[in-house]
Amino acid sequence: MTFTTVAPMRMPQLPLKDFDDAGVAFAFGTDGIRDLWAPYGTGDTLGIAWQYARSSSIVGDEGLQRVVDIATRSAAPFVGREVHDLAAGAPADVMLVDAEHEMDALVRVPRREVVIGAGKLLHIAG
Repeated sequence: MTFTTVAPMRMPQLPLKDFDDAGVAFAFGTDGIRDLWAPYGTGDTLGIAWQYARSSSIVGDEGLQRVVDIATRSAAPFVGREVHDLAAGAPADVMLVDAEHEMDALVRVPRREVVIGAGKLLHIAG
């Protein structure tokens, strides 16, 4: 069994600790951008991770790092990969931000400087 969430701000969040304790895989996703029931959304998984952490009142380093892991490394099985990696031959899906470390990228919500998807340049901040 697995769960994904878009972390809706006005709703109770899925119970991360309970899922972790039970060994249930958990990830963030998007089900639409500017859809009929919620015109908000950018498709940015790190943004959804921020919503989840903030809505769940996660403030400690351990919890914030777990949320970053969900948005990055532990999401590999949800996209059909064994591991999330930046190795030769891996799909080139990369987002570059100006942050001190992963948790800083989560909590400070820095501007996305460069976004590359499937090896193609999608965005450069200007």
